[in-house]
Amino acid sequence: MRISCFLFLAGGLLLATAAKAQPADSMKVARLLEAAAVLPADSSRALFFAERLIGTPYVGGTLDSQNPDEDLIVHLDKLDCTTFVETVAALVLCDKQQPFSYASYKQNLTRIRYRGGRREGYLSRLHYFSDWIADNERKGIVREYTCEISPYTWPVSLHFMSSHPEAYPALKASPALVERLKKLESSWHSFAMPYIPKAWLDRDFCKLPIKNGSILALTTSVDGLDVSHVGFACWKGGKLHLIHASSQKGKVILDTLSLYDYQKNKKTHTGVRVISLL
Repeated sequence: MRISCFLFLAGGLLLATAAKAQPADSMKVARLLEAAAVLPADSSRALFFAERLIGTPYVGGTLDSQNPDEDLIVHLDKLDCTTFVETVAALVLCDKQQPFSYASYKQNLTRIRYRGGRREGYLSRLHYFSDWIADNERKGIVREYTCEISPYTWPVSLHFMSSHPEAYPALKASPALVERLKKLESSWHSFAMPYIPKAWLDRDFCKLPIKNGSILALTTSVDGLDVSHVGFACWKGGKLHLIHASSQKGKVILDTLSLYDYQKNKKTHTGVRVISLL
């Protein structure tokens, strides 16, 4: 995993032109929700929506470019790994809400992406995925179940963004913002991050009970960072695979490699965390 991929996850890098929601986005959201409405009640909505977004172009840093005021950015025509997960999560929330409106989709996206569901500037965005998980658990949107599968934890102190402010346009432009960020990061000092070791990922479902459609957060040993990539779980041929926005392939894919094979030779990859959408 290149260091640029870490940057996309922990805040985003200035690599693409981001714009506000386009009319095509609202039509695509409506079509996806109409299709999901006829699914059996026990179907994984997360897996359904993730699969329907396969083929969507990968574009890194879609949230930060030309967005100094932290406007809500909505894109279904281009995604990075984090916005892919947030898009699916917002669609799952909308699927539970009737009647549907595009306004409700944007409200759900705001609720998921920002601390406490309130968009109040750059630092209100949940840049680190541990923070994202914890805040969305408090809001009743997700539940992490890593600890139900693995007893292992990894000591993490989050400071990657404040240690590399030159990589983030908003931080590069404002030293005061960096100081405020350090205070937020300090609450994650020596956090015992749960994870499933990557050596376990070659097990079958009986020994690795990760449900289809669960969010998979790929953990890392990179100093100051917790998670380097995110996507969704999909069991295929008895092996766990990842549906994700791939920078290497340039689009959202169901990876042909099993997650075990995807991670095994990546030295900084340590394993995964698993999170269900409620």
